[in-house]
Amino acid sequence: MTEFQTAYRFIDDKEAIKRLQEVSVDSRSNYGLKVENGLLVGTSEWFEAIADKTIPKETLTGIITKVYMSGHNDWPEFEIKSSEGQSIWTREGDDKLYQVGKLVEIDFVIQKFKRPLGMLGPTTKEVLEIRIEK
Repeated sequence: MTEFQTAYRFIDDKEAIKRLQEVSVDSRSNYGLKVENGLLVGTSEWFEAIADKTIPKETLTGIITKVYMSGHNDWPEFEIKSSEGQSIWTREGDDKLYQVGKLVEIDFVIQKFKRPLGMLGPTTKEVLEIRIEK
């Protein structure tokens, strides 16, 4: 059985939650996530809705195939190969855990953007937790 260690937990990332909530409720901003069914991302009610499956949680499992910096060499990303194909994710949390060849599990929920963002489309995968093989 594979042993995993937690690289990142959104619930513990208070600064990221605060920033996301602020931009989501700012009516002047085009950015942020939509408040649906009265649930603001990152609130205790939002996490409870995930726990009771009102907001469906998905888990993607795969192998890390690449670890790199994108953008202007300032955005940490990693690629994984899973049964659903290749996908790219932002490295969150403990950066040293992201190593090519390691098994990774990513828990996430689909959230709607407050306003669709061009090529990004109407939704995003909000990462809840990333676990990487020890």
